[in-house]
Amino acid sequence: MSTRAVIATQTYDRGILATYLHFDGYPEHVLPILVDGYLDPDEAIELIEGGELRSLSPRPAEPEYFENSRRTEELKDESELDRLARYLNAEHIYFYDDMWRHRKV
Repeated sequence: MSTRAVIATQTYDRGILATYLHFDGYPEHVLPILVDGYLDPDEAIELIEGGELRSLSPRPAEPEYFENSRRTEELKDESELDRLARYLNAEHIYFYDDMWRHRKV
């Protein structure tokens, strides 16, 4: 069974970019990878703009994206993340503004 998650970041124009993570979305796995490997806002944006993630591994490994993924979600603000997470059956949300934060859906 997969633990689904949404990974999102605030953009420079104060919008939100978000994508889906299918496998191993639990905090003990994802949070250390994000905190250790995606501290720069540009790196977080690049990760999310890559599309839907099948899995996420610690760097220097590359994230595994779905071959045919939905495009990255562009949201108006952080409040829309819960709606997106429910739609995707995600259990966790990871959000980067000045640091990575986690919350359970």
